[in-house]
Amino acid sequence: MKKVEIGKLNDKVKKGGVLPLLGVSLIVLLLTVAVYFVAHYVSNSYTDENRFSNWNYLYTEKAGTVPDGELRVFNAQNPIVTEGKKDAIYFSKTLEPSETGHTFVLITDFSPVKIRLNGKEIYNNQFDTAEYVGSCYNAVALEPSTQERQLEIMMKLPFSVRFETFLNPTGDPVFTTMPGFNLGLILMGIGLLSAAVFGVMSAVKKRLFRSLYVSGLVFYMGLAIALHLLPEVTYRFNTPIWLRITAVPVHLTFMLVLLCLNGLFKDSRKTAIAILFASIISAIAVLASFNTLMVKLSIVLMCLLTLAAAVYVSHTAIVQLERRIQYAAPLFVMCVFCTMIMTLAAILMLLRQRTLYIYNVSVSSAVIIAVIEYIYIREYRLELKNSEVRVQSVKYSESVNSISLFIRHMLQCQEPSKFYETAVGEILKLVKTYQPENTDIRSCVAIKEGGAYREIINNGVSSCNYQIIENNSLRNEKNCLFAETYFDYILRDHKGVNAIFHFENIKDGLDVFFGSMIEATYCGLETTYENTFSDNKQRDIDIIFAELAENTELDNGCSVDHLMNIRKNSYALCKRIGMDEEKAKHISIASELHDLGKIAVPKNIIHKDGRLSEEERVIINSHTEFGYTILSAYDDDPMLATAAVIAHYHHERYDGNGNNGLKGEDIPIEARVVTVCDVYDALISERTYKKAWSKEDALRYLKDNEGKIFDPVICEEFIAYIREKDSKVAAASEA
Repeated sequence: MKKVEIGKLNDKVKKGGVLPLLGVSLIVLLLTVAVYFVAHYVSNSYTDENRFSNWNYLYTEKAGTVPDGELRVFNAQNPIVTEGKKDAIYFSKTLEPSETGHTFVLITDFSPVKIRLNGKEIYNNQFDTAEYVGSCYNAVALEPSTQERQLEIMMKLPFSVRFETFLNPTGDPVFTTMPGFNLGLILMGIGLLSAAVFGVMSAVKKRLFRSLYVSGLVFYMGLAIALHLLPEVTYRFNTPIWLRITAVPVHLTFMLVLLCLNGLFKDSRKTAIAILFASIISAIAVLASFNTLMVKLSIVLMCLLTLAAAVYVSHTAIVQLERRIQYAAPLFVMCVFCTMIMTLAAILMLLRQRTLYIYNVSVSSAVIIAVIEYIYIREYRLELKNSEVRVQSVKYSESVNSISLFIRHMLQCQEPSKFYETAVGEILKLVKTYQPENTDIRSCVAIKEGGAYREIINNGVSSCNYQIIENNSLRNEKNCLFAETYFDYILRDHKGVNAIFHFENIKDGLDVFFGSMIEATYCGLETTYENTFSDNKQRDIDIIFAELAENTELDNGCSVDHLMNIRKNSYALCKRIGMDEEKAKHISIASELHDLGKIAVPKNIIHKDGRLSEEERVIINSHTEFGYTILSAYDDDPMLATAAVIAHYHHERYDGNGNNGLKGEDIPIEARVVTVCDVYDALISERTYKKAWSKEDALRYLKDNEGKIFDPVICEEFIAYIREKDSKVAAASEA
């Protein structure tokens, strides 16, 4: 068994944000309990006026006999005193004369009951034949009387001394009303209605089919509540088996809620089978009980199995939380809340607090069901959005080849006079590749000379105010501007604006992917512009791509230092594992281009706050393919050929679970080296979605993932290199 270090576990809890979420779960629990006490107070204010108090009582050794001895007083100030394991209790009360009739109601804990009036038996709920009964509700009609009468109650105690009495107006004594029972009926109606609505909608929108589960769960929860409270509203169903039948459904409500929560996790089939098995075992245990002791034991087993299931699902939620799975945080909160509420419910059930138990189960289940339905609806809306994203991303992926060709063609423009004409033609070709319906795009280009603009190209634009475009660029601090039907490129150097490209008459507007493609094109245009108009006409293409990579890194909200750190560390690492000087230099220089493919990833995904959806992860992971597509066009350049390999494979995992499924040493060594350097520097750097890790935490992460994400040999050498470098720095600072 793997040894668990307390320090590591504590760090994992802190980093995973578990402690704050535990606090949220506790707050939800406290609010749930607080709402109960408010509701309980309000409910009692309506029922206290009919409550029948001031009884005399005494425990008896033998059920059905009137005890000898002085009777005790039971009222609000004097609760019933428990006396060991007594099996029966006797109550008596003198009724005042009354000109009107009443319905006398007695609520017990499934106790067989006998009621006598002036010595005459007027009600018997299997008192002489059963150890316990299936109903808690007992009622009898009391006629008007001008004389005092003696009311006696003999009651067996199979479970606890629950003795609540009410004197209600005359009515049918067989049935009564109860808010909780009515709520169950209402929930059944809501479940049926929502099932009908979602059933019709899911016939059209298949993804809504999962909401039918929630509708079914709401209906079942209403049925379970109604069944569980049926013994409280009638004595018709009083045979002992009704106690077991009505105890099972509410318990299974929790199990079904846990199944729904578990179903939102990946790889949850084994847990689901375990929950179903536990549900069947506990249900059989309760239904098969044939005496009081077995009922008690089976209820304990039922509570323990449900609690165990809640704990196990909560553990699964922690794993999802560590993996940063979408909705992991609210699901973890609900799982912990479920565990807490089940612990409380189990205690209440064992204490025979049926009202509190049913409240905790129903309200907590309703809260969790509401969260699950919220997630289902969010996922449905996200699916609609992602279906559009998938269609657009396919078109966008196809456009990456065009972006690569665009950069290649622009780099071939050695003469400034051809640059603008080639750029306009290539950009129009790129746009039409993405949106073939755009056959009438109009364009114009102007260069700035002596503070004024001189138009050098105009393809159908009636008028263009370049100064306004420049002002907008300065105000927005952007060199690439686009709106519904047009976009602008502003090319500048340290002195100011040099040229402006304007394109208009774009049909159907600029969607998110179109905008990202325009930004990617601008990034390439800006870099090739510097190459064409630079004093050094023979700049190395490697330098041009390095500038493009730096621009991409800045656009992604990262520091250029990230690229420099990877370059330095990869060179040192290559030398440590025995590479020759030339190959080490190639890999270190090429490492700066590892994320070049992000030039073709929509910026709204890169800059998104919070966790990415599965579709968004697929798109952002495609940057490895995009980078390879762009760089492989220059395979005649040794350094760029190396860069293409690194860009393509730097997200492979040593265990084979990476983007392309390569495993172990099948992954090119260039990529294995850069992967370690990239991950380490990313961990110790601050990002929009995380804080910077300490070096020790980052090195521990590398060590923990040797053989999983990283090549073990390369990873060990890198860790040793970082520690040696830090030791030298520390020694130098001390000197």
